[in-house]
Amino acid sequence: MKKSVTLLLAAFFCFSLQGKEVVRLAAGEWPPYISEKLDYYGIISHLTTEAFATQGIETKIEFYPWQRVLQVSKNAEVDGAFAYVHTPERDETYLFSEPIYQGKYVLFHLKSTKLQWKDYKDLKDVRIAAPRGFGGMGPDFLAAEEKKVITVDRVTTVEQTFNMLFLGRVQAVPSDLEVGYVLVRQNFDQKDFDRLTHNEKVIHLAKYCLIMPKKSKKSAGLIKKFNLGIEALKKSGRYNQIVKDFYSKKVYRESLPPNYTSSAQVF
Repeated sequence: MKKSVTLLLAAFFCFSLQGKEVVRLAAGEWPPYISEKLDYYGIISHLTTEAFATQGIETKIEFYPWQRVLQVSKNAEVDGAFAYVHTPERDETYLFSEPIYQGKYVLFHLKSTKLQWKDYKDLKDVRIAAPRGFGGMGPDFLAAEEKKVITVDRVTTVEQTFNMLFLGRVQAVPSDLEVGYVLVRQNFDQKDFDRLTHNEKVIHLAKYCLIMPKKSKKSAGLIKKFNLGIEALKKSGRYNQIVKDFYSKKVYRESLPPNYTSSAQVF
């Protein structure tokens, strides 16, 4: 009897009252891309939900501390998680979708600091702070760090890296450009925000994906449907419209540099 009840409950959670398939995804706070406090839970959440909707699938987003997001996904406690970049370690455990969104990683610094560089050897005397476990900086940055071409202080959160920058403990912070400006706007005072700028050289174009555990039999089919959904959004023009609508919102207007154009609209 217990087994029958379990199967019935599983069936209930896989389909909504309207008979739609439901996918459960884990994510953490990462404004402006993902946040419980933003419309549609942020731009990447909105694109993800809309992509699945084109395939008749309803999306339920569950928020966790970032340390737990990969864990609940790896254990198949949810169907998947977002938004992650490829790394060799993750490729062993997860299937990756086509990119949902593309972000520009740059080096943030204070306006009082002159930061000009062409390759990582030019940064040998620049102390850098970066959060542990983030792969968005790309393979070239990580290789330069591993070979000790650059000096990187690894800390727990992105907020800590910017705090170190404002306190003068480091001279540069690598971050997604949109995340960096919005994070500082929301977590630091106006004086610090006004001190901040970034070097225009792009460290890496990070492609943020949906991931699903290889151990789940559902994952391959859901990834395939999701990829079809992203493709449908782009072909219809809906993708670019969603991006454009988000850039008109207050959280972007008050944080990003004037005339900023998202790289998501050109990939």
